[in-house]
Amino acid sequence: RAREAERLAAEEAQREEQRAAAAARKAAQAEAARREKEAADRRAEEEKAKQRAKAAEKKAVRKEGKAKNKEAKKATPAFKLEEERRAKVAAELREQEERAARLAAEQEAARRAEREAAELAGAAERAALREDAELAEALRRSEVDAEEALARRVSRCEEAVSSESTGGGGDLQRRVDRLEASLGAATEGSLEERVGAIERLIGPEAGEAAEQHLPVTEPFAAVSLADAGLDTGRPAAPESTMGGETTCIVCFARVKSHAAVPCGH
Repeated sequence: RAREAERLAAEEAQREEQRAAAAARKAAQAEAARREKEAADRRAEEEKAKQRAKAAEKKAVRKEGKAKNKEAKKATPAFKLEEERRAKVAAELREQEERAARLAAEQEAARRAEREAAELAGAAERAALREDAELAEALRRSEVDAEEALARRVSRCEEAVSSESTGGGGDLQRRVDRLEASLGAATEGSLEERVGAIERLIGPEAGEAAEQHLPVTEPFAAVSLADAGLDTGRPAAPESTMGGETTCIVCFARVKSHAAVPCGH
């Protein structure tokens, strides 16, 4: 049950991360759409500016025509009118060029920002996919470990019941069915719950069978800290009136028996 809860929690965490990644992707897409709309608005504004410039030029031409007629009536020299017209047209052209240069610079900055946003969104998506793959691999490994542990428990039950085991092979469902049939018991629930019920029916025999496969190791000899002869690299301290090198530095009464090790924080 604890493994099932851990698996469910891991799946919930994976779904939460997927939702977070999806939200990040949606936010990046919304940002890209907003930037695209701003670029479109700037292009429309540029087009309107060009149209206004053309209209202004036409209006200026018409106005110049009216002025020419008026000046002609007043007998104004033609060369002065031409100079004024050329100066006005040149000023308008300079203004249009400056406006076009500003719009081009803004468009280039917008395109650069869009590229950077797209790169960031792609990097975030790749990182999310990599995290999802790592989490899926961890879940798969945990499931494999749980299945292997359950297979070992079934093998120990088989050895306790009939002194024979399939060696970890075969279908676990069929092996559990055979164990239940040999014990004359039928339980409901998941495969792990059924194996637990079989272990409770077998009792100490399953524990004895498991202990037969555990490696036998010699216990470590208990020695005092002074007899261990640990070399710290410092020169030997002189014997003190508080008990010397073999006395506990906390109670100053008993022989040293434990080492205080820092936790590493």
